[in-house]
Amino acid sequence: MSVRPVSSLWLRLALPFLLFAVAGSTALALWSHASALRESRHVFATLARTNADFIKSARLPTNERMAEYLSRVLNMRVFFRRGAWDVTGTENGLALRQSLETIPPINGALEEERHLLQALSHEQGIVQVGSDFEAIAVPVENDLSLVLVRQAEPSWAFLFHPETLLLLAVFWAFSVALAWVLARGFVRPLRLLAERLPHIERDSAESLPGAERADEIGQLARAYLATRAQLTEERTRRAQAERLALLGRMVTGLAHEIHNPLAAIRMHAQLIESAHNGDLASTANASLPVLLGEASKIEGLVQQWMFLARPQPPQTAPADLGEIVAGVVRTLAPQAAHAGVCVVADVPSGLRAKVDSRRLAQAIGNITLNAIQAMPGGGAVTIRGERHGAVRLIFHDTGAGFSQRALTHHAELFYSEKEGGMGIGLSVSAEILKAHRGMLLVANAPEGGAVVTLQLPSFP
Repeated sequence: MSVRPVSSLWLRLALPFLLFAVAGSTALALWSHASALRESRHVFATLARTNADFIKSARLPTNERMAEYLSRVLNMRVFFRRGAWDVTGTENGLALRQSLETIPPINGALEEERHLLQALSHEQGIVQVGSDFEAIAVPVENDLSLVLVRQAEPSWAFLFHPETLLLLAVFWAFSVALAWVLARGFVRPLRLLAERLPHIERDSAESLPGAERADEIGQLARAYLATRAQLTEERTRRAQAERLALLGRMVTGLAHEIHNPLAAIRMHAQLIESAHNGDLASTANASLPVLLGEASKIEGLVQQWMFLARPQPPQTAPADLGEIVAGVVRTLAPQAAHAGVCVVADVPSGLRAKVDSRRLAQAIGNITLNAIQAMPGGGAVTIRGERHGAVRLIFHDTGAGFSQRALTHHAELFYSEKEGGMGIGLSVSAEILKAHRGMLLVANAPEGGAVVTLQLPSFP
């Protein structure tokens, strides 16, 4: 199961909040500046009218000196504008033309806007003069006006003032921190759930962070806990069902495997029972090996099933592997002879390992018996021992070898390709080797036949 990174959710939650904060703070700053600008223009217009009324009521001189004084006091350019008559000569005599005179004369940066300032009417209010100034004209007397000109800047220019930038930076940093806190409150519990969800079946924690919350995340955490409880209960029921099914298969298999040895024991017991006094001894002597052999088969089967049903740690002690192999070969000699199979043990003297002799003999017997049964038409089984770092017992038969599927599934319980086989021999052997910290390896020899290797830890 793959889980998508939860960081994308953090961005989806935090980014809209940050964009809203940036856009909102910028819009609020522009609106505040526009309000301040309207207030400033109102004050500018009021200041112009107040000074004009004061000059008129106080009968102050409207000369260049007064204009310069007001400019210093008000920190802006101040002009008096009055009407004047220009006398010009024409062919018909003298002609009078009315013009406007500004005191003091317009110069400097305002010189290019001279005509606009001279033509500025009282009804226009505050007028933008060029790109850097704004002006207002208010009447003082009939032909006299007071003109105030002050510096102006675009409404957006204030955003680049150091004070404005600092204020916005502090607000945006606070917004980032708040967005991180809010997003983390949502994303962190979801990340914890996403990390634990793939392991829900193995999760044994009794509580989950966020389960106590009353919001949707709390509902999700509680749903996770409820689902885990249901899975645990279902897993318990499934394990019980699997154990019952396994027990059923084990009982069926054991009954099937024991049936033939019991039938042989019954038959020879009946022969002994029906024998006459004179033939009793000879009949008993003939039947006794069979009875012992079949009883040994039943004992081996019971040991196999007991190992599956109740595996126990091996009781290890130093042992000679050659002696264990020789004992197994002697036990299986009648079955090998009956199948026409020659079993050859080539285990060097002194090849020792720390093992549970009874369990290891069981594994060796399973592998040897499988090899014998794999050659119903006769053949040979070679058991070779060697030490190369680890201790190995290598079983090589001259049968048909393993199929590709058997090479993959050989250690699975109840897997068998042999007619009538229950598929427990190699599985039990693999478990025995694993309990000894060894391993069981299977392969096919290049020249044909199956090769099974029992690998055990080295022992000095």
